[in-house]
Amino acid sequence: MSTAVPTTEKFPLPQSFLRVEGDPTLWGLAELDVAPSLAAHDPVALEVVSPLAGTLVLAPLRAGSIVVSTPRAGPGGGWVPCVKLQSPYLYLPSTTGVAAHSPGYMLIAPDTDLETLKQDIMAAMREGTFHPVNVSFAGTTGVAMLNGAELPFVVLAAAEPE
Repeated sequence: MSTAVPTTEKFPLPQSFLRVEGDPTLWGLAELDVAPSLAAHDPVALEVVSPLAGTLVLAPLRAGSIVVSTPRAGPGGGWVPCVKLQSPYLYLPSTTGVAAHSPGYMLIAPDTDLETLKQDIMAAMREGTFHPVNVSFAGTTGVAMLNGAELPFVVLAAAEPE
Protein backbone atom coordinates (compact mmCIF):
# COMPACT_ATOMS: atom_id res chain seq x y z
CA MET A 1 0.00 0.00 0.00
CA SER A 2 1.35 3.40 -0.95
CA THR A 3 2.02 5.94 1.77
CA ALA A 4 2.29 8.80 -0.72
CA VAL A 5 -0.07 11.68 -0.06
CA PRO A 6 -2.27 12.49 -3.08
CA THR A 7 -1.39 15.77 -4.75
CA THR A 8 -3.48 18.30 -6.61
CA GLU A 9 -1.06 17.99 -9.55
CA LYS A 10 -2.01 14.35 -10.12
CA PHE A 11 -5.59 14.61 -8.81
CA PRO A 12 -6.90 18.17 -9.26
CA LEU A 13 -9.69 19.27 -6.97
CA PRO A 14 -13.09 19.78 -8.61
CA GLN A 15 -13.84 23.45 -9.20
CA SER A 16 -17.56 22.80 -9.63
CA PHE A 17 -19.99 19.90 -9.78
CA LEU A 18 -22.57 18.92 -12.39
CA ARG A 19 -25.50 16.53 -12.27
CA VAL A 20 -27.68 15.67 -15.27
CA GLU A 21 -31.33 14.69 -14.89
CA GLY A 22 -31.83 10.91 -14.80
CA ASP A 23 -28.30 10.06 -13.64
CA PRO A 24 -27.38 10.34 -9.93
CA THR A 25 -23.64 10.79 -10.55
CA LEU A 26 -22.19 14.04 -9.26
CA TRP A 27 -19.48 14.91 -11.79
CA GLY A 28 -16.55 16.96 -10.49
CA LEU A 29 -15.51 19.49 -13.14
CA ALA A 30 -12.09 21.03 -13.71
CA GLU A 31 -13.65 24.42 -14.54
CA LEU A 32 -15.48 26.77 -12.21
CA ASP A 33 -17.88 28.67 -14.49
CA VAL A 34 -19.48 26.28 -16.98
CA ALA A 35 -22.96 27.86 -17.00
CA PRO A 36 -22.39 29.91 -20.20
CA SER A 37 -21.47 26.79 -22.19
CA LEU A 38 -24.57 24.96 -20.89
CA ALA A 39 -26.85 27.49 -22.58
CA ALA A 40 -25.45 26.52 -25.98
CA HIS A 41 -27.46 24.64 -28.55
CA ASP A 42 -24.42 22.64 -29.67
CA PRO A 43 -22.83 19.85 -27.64
CA VAL A 44 -20.07 20.87 -25.25
CA ALA A 45 -17.07 19.02 -23.85
CA LEU A 46 -16.22 19.52 -20.18
CA GLU A 47 -13.18 18.14 -18.37
CA VAL A 48 -14.21 15.92 -15.45
CA VAL A 49 -11.93 14.99 -12.57
CA SER A 50 -14.29 12.83 -10.50
CA PRO A 51 -15.51 10.19 -10.08
CA LEU A 52 -13.87 9.36 -13.42
CA ALA A 53 -11.15 11.42 -15.07
CA GLY A 54 -11.83 12.38 -18.67
CA THR A 55 -14.29 14.34 -20.79
CA LEU A 56 -18.02 14.74 -20.32
CA VAL A 57 -19.68 15.34 -23.70
CA LEU A 58 -23.02 17.01 -23.06
CA ALA A 59 -25.94 17.88 -25.34
CA PRO A 60 -27.64 20.58 -23.22
CA LEU A 61 -30.87 20.53 -25.26
CA ARG A 62 -31.33 16.80 -24.55
CA ALA A 63 -30.29 16.82 -20.90
CA GLY A 64 -33.58 17.86 -19.33
CA SER A 65 -32.35 19.69 -16.26
CA ILE A 66 -28.71 20.29 -15.36
CA VAL A 67 -27.59 21.32 -11.88
CA VAL A 68 -24.23 23.04 -11.38
CA SER A 69 -22.81 23.84 -7.96
CA THR A 70 -19.53 24.89 -6.40
CA PRO A 71 -17.78 22.92 -3.66
CA ARG A 72 -17.39 24.12 -0.11
CA ALA A 73 -13.86 24.92 0.97
CA GLY A 74 -12.17 21.86 2.37
CA PRO A 75 -8.77 20.57 3.34
CA GLY A 76 -5.98 20.87 0.79
CA GLY A 77 -3.62 18.13 -0.32
CA GLY A 78 -5.60 16.67 -3.18
CA TRP A 79 -7.87 13.67 -3.28
CA VAL A 80 -8.04 10.32 -5.03
CA PRO A 81 -10.69 9.59 -7.67
CA CYS A 82 -13.08 6.85 -6.56
CA VAL A 83 -12.61 4.87 -9.77
CA LYS A 84 -9.14 4.12 -11.21
CA LEU A 85 -9.21 2.70 -14.72
CA GLN A 86 -6.58 0.52 -16.39
CA SER A 87 -8.20 1.04 -19.82
CA PRO A 88 -10.29 3.82 -21.37
CA TYR A 89 -14.04 3.57 -20.76
CA LEU A 90 -17.28 4.93 -22.18
CA TYR A 91 -19.81 5.84 -19.50
CA LEU A 92 -23.43 6.19 -20.60
CA PRO A 93 -26.21 7.72 -18.46
CA SER A 94 -27.58 5.25 -15.93
CA THR A 95 -30.21 5.33 -13.20
CA THR A 96 -27.66 3.78 -10.82
CA GLY A 97 -24.74 6.09 -11.65
CA VAL A 98 -21.07 5.26 -11.91
CA ALA A 99 -19.56 2.70 -9.52
CA ALA A 100 -16.09 1.23 -9.06
CA HIS A 101 -17.35 -2.21 -10.11
CA SER A 102 -19.26 -0.76 -13.08
CA PRO A 103 -17.60 2.32 -14.64
CA GLY A 104 -19.29 1.77 -17.99
CA TYR A 105 -18.09 0.04 -21.14
CA MET A 106 -14.42 -0.64 -21.71
CA LEU A 107 -13.26 0.60 -25.09
CA ILE A 108 -11.92 -2.43 -26.95
CA ALA A 109 -8.79 -0.80 -28.31
CA PRO A 110 -6.72 0.43 -25.33
CA ASP A 111 -5.08 2.97 -27.65
CA THR A 112 -8.44 4.47 -28.70
CA ASP A 113 -8.02 8.11 -29.70
CA LEU A 114 -10.38 9.73 -27.19
CA GLU A 115 -10.14 13.13 -28.90
CA THR A 116 -11.36 11.70 -32.22
CA LEU A 117 -14.09 9.73 -30.46
CA LYS A 118 -15.19 12.90 -28.65
CA GLN A 119 -15.43 14.79 -31.96
CA ASP A 120 -17.38 11.91 -33.57
CA ILE A 121 -19.87 11.79 -30.68
CA MET A 122 -20.31 15.57 -30.72
CA ALA A 123 -21.00 15.41 -34.47
CA ALA A 124 -23.61 12.65 -33.92
CA MET A 125 -25.27 14.80 -31.23
CA ARG A 126 -25.26 17.87 -33.49
CA GLU A 127 -26.58 16.00 -36.54
CA GLY A 128 -28.93 13.61 -34.70
CA THR A 129 -27.25 10.52 -36.16
CA PHE A 130 -26.10 7.18 -34.78
CA HIS A 131 -22.47 6.53 -33.91
CA PRO A 132 -21.16 2.98 -33.24
CA VAL A 133 -18.48 2.43 -30.59
CA ASN A 134 -16.73 -0.93 -30.11
CA VAL A 135 -16.90 -1.88 -26.44
CA SER A 136 -16.42 -4.73 -24.00
CA PHE A 137 -18.62 -5.44 -21.00
CA ALA A 138 -18.68 -8.37 -18.58
CA GLY A 139 -16.21 -10.35 -20.69
CA THR A 140 -18.06 -9.97 -23.98
CA THR A 141 -17.45 -7.62 -26.88
CA GLY A 142 -20.02 -5.69 -28.84
CA VAL A 143 -21.06 -2.35 -30.25
CA ALA A 144 -22.69 0.50 -28.35
CA MET A 145 -24.93 2.37 -30.80
CA LEU A 146 -25.07 5.97 -29.61
CA ASN A 147 -28.20 7.77 -30.78
CA GLY A 148 -27.06 11.36 -31.12
CA ALA A 149 -30.67 12.55 -31.46
CA GLU A 150 -31.54 11.35 -27.92
CA LEU A 151 -28.28 11.05 -25.98
CA PRO A 152 -27.98 13.65 -23.18
CA PHE A 153 -24.33 12.97 -22.33
CA VAL A 154 -21.47 10.48 -22.26
CA VAL A 155 -18.18 10.43 -20.40
CA LEU A 156 -14.99 9.35 -22.11
CA ALA A 157 -12.77 8.23 -19.26
CA ALA A 158 -9.06 7.90 -19.79
CA ALA A 159 -6.96 5.15 -18.28
CA GLU A 160 -5.16 6.32 -15.17
CA PRO A 161 -1.66 7.54 -15.96
CA GLU A 162 1.15 5.49 -14.48
